[in-house]
Amino acid sequence: MDGAASDVPSRTWAEIDLGAIRHNVHALKRRARASRLMAVVKADSYGHGAVPVATAALEAGADALAVVTVEEGAELRRSGITAPILVFTDLLPEKLPLAEEHGLTVTAHTVASARRVAERPGLEAHLKVNTGMNRWGVEPREVGEARKILGSQLTGVYTHFASADSDEEATRRQLEVFDAVLAEGAFGGALVHAANSAGTLWHPGSHYDCVRPGVALYGLHPAGDRGDPAEEGLVPAMTLKSYVAGVRRLEPGDGVSYGLTFTAKEPMFAATVPVGYAEGYRRALSGRAEALIRGRRRPLLGRVTMDACVFEADAAVEAGDEVVLLGEQDGGRITAEELGLLAGTINYEVTTGVNPRRVERSYEDVRGS
Repeated sequence: MDGAASDVPSRTWAEIDLGAIRHNVHALKRRARASRLMAVVKADSYGHGAVPVATAALEAGADALAVVTVEEGAELRRSGITAPILVFTDLLPEKLPLAEEHGLTVTAHTVASARRVAERPGLEAHLKVNTGMNRWGVEPREVGEARKILGSQLTGVYTHFASADSDEEATRRQLEVFDAVLAEGAFGGALVHAANSAGTLWHPGSHYDCVRPGVALYGLHPAGDRGDPAEEGLVPAMTLKSYVAGVRRLEPGDGVSYGLTFTAKEPMFAATVPVGYAEGYRRALSGRAEALIRGRRRPLLGRVTMDACVFEADAAVEAGDEVVLLGEQDGGRITAEELGLLAGTINYEVTTGVNPRRVERSYEDVRGS
């Protein structure tokens, strides 16, 4: 690769490697060989594209899918996907008919929501148990009542970890609560699941009947702003690219971008790149991040603006050169974990924040399955 973009598809574009998705499914299944795998494809597959990613995950051996909204599930059904789909969130009564129409499995989070589900006997439901995260889920003392209300509609029971990526003791306590709930109730053949990505990778005691990785499916590290996905056998699926729109020479004292927060101390070159926070390249990266141009890391000069930013260049950089904001180029690498740390956030937000209205996505199979 010579670093030049000969046929730029858009101002900024994302290349999604479906082969990486398949690779990650295989890697995660090896970590939980005795369990089924539910691929979490919520939020447009963490910014990667719900339908292509879901299809690739199922092709690689995923047994089921999970989403957050009924509309996300309906989109997958309209694309022809027939695999089981679980909706995580608690649905309002007016959303339940759509879930039933598309054969989605819903979640009961309270005794009241169990009653709402029971009014539509065509629905299947999983019961979520609050074991300590205190966000969603029925309290352990109310599990028996909710289970009885759902009756034969109950096909699964699960919980969610608050800090499986960082606190082994807290995770152990949640597992103890969950195990006690399972021991007290007769759940028959209901699917039992708890492990998110961190649980799948690092807490084998949480694997139960099924694991449901999310962020790791996309080759992102569960720790969010640290860690190397490669150390867990994962391959990032997204590469975010733009191009050099123009190069100019700066003289000592010349400033760059809004507020002139960067000032050249000596003669230098600067490359304008048409990507900004409207594309999802976060303003918090101003003056901190780097991009790859012609295989070299180039510092971001000054502030990220809505539609453009400026990177350091040299006399070899030309208009049309490819710019890698996230991903690899000529042996160099910019990770979502790095960008998350620099922006004071996590890799999840880096990829889900990519704006599909401004960033064109294309799909490849670079890694192979």
